Amino acid sequence: MSPKSITLELFPAREGDCILVTCTNGDHIHRILFDGGRAATYPDLREALGKLPEDERDLDLLIVTHVDRDHIEGVLKLLEDEDHPVTFKDVWFNGFHHLRDEENFGAVMGEALTTYLTENNHPWNKAWGSNAVVLDDDTPLPSKQLGEITLTLLSPDRAKCLALVPKWIKECKKAGLIPFDPGEVPAEDEVEQDEETFGPPDVEALAAQPFEDDTAEPNGSSIAVLLEYGRHALLLTGDAHVDRLKKSLHALGATKESPLSLSAFKLSHHGSSHNVSRELLELVDCNHYIVSTNGSQFKHPKADAIARILKFGGSDKTLAFNYDTEFTQPWNQKKLREQYGYTTEYGEDGHYVAVFADEDLP
Repeated sequence: MSPKSITLELFPAREGDCILVTCTNGDHIHRILFDGGRAATYPDLREALGKLPEDERDLDLLIVTHVDRDHIEGVLKLLEDEDHPVTFKDVWFNGFHHLRDEENFGAVMGEALTTYLTENNHPWNKAWGSNAVVLDDDTPLPSKQLGEITLTLLSPDRAKCLALVPKWIKECKKAGLIPFDPGEVPAEDEVEQDEETFGPPDVEALAAQPFEDDTAEPNGSSIAVLLEYGRHALLLTGDAHVDRLKKSLHALGATKESPLSLSAFKLSHHGSSHNVSRELLELVDCNHYIVSTNGSQFKHPKADAIARILKFGGSDKTLAFNYDTEFTQPWNQKKLREQYGYTTEYGEDGHYVAVFADEDLP
């Protein structure tokens, strides 16, 4: 029998995420789409989905991690397409009523994805009994089975969801159908950290910079999961906050002395300074770190985040970037690769594919 394998495919999502995960065991295939990137991502996604065999176009799951445009816009384009190439057995997405843990739909629920799901009677959080995809601190981390796949929820928790409510209301009133459009103006804390390097980045100095947590409410509401299939585990984080991820990893038994073994870690918030900490990295044993961004708007990934991976992310690792940009190219220098024991991989015009097979493990 063929070994189980996971194919992780990143699409050109501009500054965002659009990730298709395919789990294969012989003739048994499961597919999960995580986010849809920006609207301009959709033609690439549509072309790939349109090439799937006709009997494989009912995908198992769509996870919309949160409502930032660089994650949800392409999803809206997919669902608005009258000839959309695929359907989904379930959609995981937290709408406004889920944030507040209420059953009623308020006026601000005019947001496009909610409208589509409700008007089309589409399965929505079916695996959760139509309730919120959320953690409760007084219960164990919930896991859902998708065939032979185990999905363990790591984020968000109820407090992170509630923190988003005021901004959701404000932005829906201001922006209409697509909330959280801050006028394309990056947050101040991201703008002020522009780096200008001459020669190889100073990894030691960058890694030693003080870490400050992400406080953006939409990011805190991100759905993040641990996907386990065969002998592999993938950490898919959306833009989740470090404090929540650390708490969940501790709940799974991960410690600095006994880290959680991962085949791949899709970095939260595209390698932001505020979403990659030493303490988080020391809770995982991973040799494949993946960044999805073209660096527009926020100039991700940030140099201090990548430096922390090189310094504290274990040995014999791979840094994978779906775009080759001025912010990712400095990490391809031979001197750095040799000194910190890593290799680099780059996608082609934002498209990157990695395959993890059971036979590849010792």
